[in-house]
Amino acid sequence: MRRTILIALALLAAAPAAAQQPRPAAPAAPAARMTEPPYAPGTVAYNTWLGRTFSEVLLNERSQEERVRILNRIVATGYIQHNPLVPQGRQGLIDFIPVIYQSMPDSRFILHDVFATADRVVTRWTWTGTLTGAPFLGIPARGQRVEFDVIDVWAVRDGMLYEHWDQFDWPRALIQLGVQGLPQPFVDVAARPVSR
Repeated sequence: MRRTILIALALLAAAPAAAQQPRPAAPAAPAARMTEPPYAPGTVAYNTWLGRTFSEVLLNERSQEERVRILNRIVATGYIQHNPLVPQGRQGLIDFIPVIYQSMPDSRFILHDVFATADRVVTRWTWTGTLTGAPFLGIPARGQRVEFDVIDVWAVRDGMLYEHWDQFDWPRALIQLGVQGLPQPFVDVAARPVSR
């Protein structure tokens, strides 16, 4: 994992200054459809396509049938998941993603950056939504609005996303969801505007 973090930091440091500037949120629009890449597997361009397809296309797809089609194309069957909230394997994602839309039907995922190497891909994105449906991670719906940031890191093997790590801004998300009792420094930081 240390190697993965170092790669991600090196990629971020090498990114053009424009790519690191805060960007306004994209206007609401229908989700993009997945298209096959014109790049060969094992290339940086192909892995960039994998990250963009997952974080921008798949997560914004409302149709479970289409999500399954995309997952079958880009995620390995034996997907290794390091997020303990999501079950292992491709099937774990197939089962988990609908939970998001059952809890926050207006969820939207805004991609900011994709960085790739020949065997890794990193995406940085923002999750927005309103908790109006089923409880989310045990938190009951009261119309709470959330907007928090996520970084995903994947290992790529045989042209598919194979292993996954992520970092969510959970303190901000939990405060926005109305969870009480978090330490005051987290509450103070969550109240500040985000610089993306």
